[in-house]
Amino acid sequence: MPFAFRCVLMFGIGRSVRKFSCLVPCLLLLGAFSGCSFACAAPTAEQCAIIAEQTKVIEANPKDYKAYFRRGRAYFDCKMYQESERDCLKGLSLNSKFQYLWILHADNCFMTKDYLLSLEAVREAQRVGPYRALMSGLEAANLSLLSRDQECFDFCDREIKLSPGIAALYYFRGISGHKLHMARRQVIADLEKAVQLAPDEVNYANALHRVSGVNSGLGKH
Repeated sequence: MPFAFRCVLMFGIGRSVRKFSCLVPCLLLLGAFSGCSFACAAPTAEQCAIIAEQTKVIEANPKDYKAYFRRGRAYFDCKMYQESERDCLKGLSLNSKFQYLWILHADNCFMTKDYLLSLEAVREAQRVGPYRALMSGLEAANLSLLSRDQECFDFCDREIKLSPGIAALYYFRGISGHKLHMARRQVIADLEKAVQLAPDEVNYANALHRVSGVNSGLGKH
């Protein structure tokens, strides 16, 4: 899978504790999305074990929405997005207030290019749970891919005041500002800030390099 800005959360109890990553595939916004394969990846032994274990849990208790989340997350890691989404929607039908399921729903929709539904899901996730700031990058990504550039710029501008340490917000504000023909120095300043906050993300550096060219192509999907 291409580079993704990850917000890592923890979920579970005891030996079932797992890292949960909210994906923000920033590279996709620089034109790499068309080359991304959605073919199923061969499940790892760990993923197979999680799927088998959570299937048993579901068979024993069909109303265990957390088991649907865990299995859905394992399917997602295998790029089995249809299976993941099926578990996600079942879990939401059992508990629509469980934020992790909404985040997984948003991720599934993003990876299958349903950006509007992903946007709706991430906003619902923010409404029902505490992890709002950690999902702001995904909301900005959806707005950018939907070409809602002014809304994306305004959203990032607001969120940066609340969470000034999130590199993705500067990145997307820079992209939106570029597409809106805002001052070049402002766009460059945003991309420089994104690089400063996330120096290992080559996509930010590439965007900064591209916006300096005559035909940067920045923001083309």
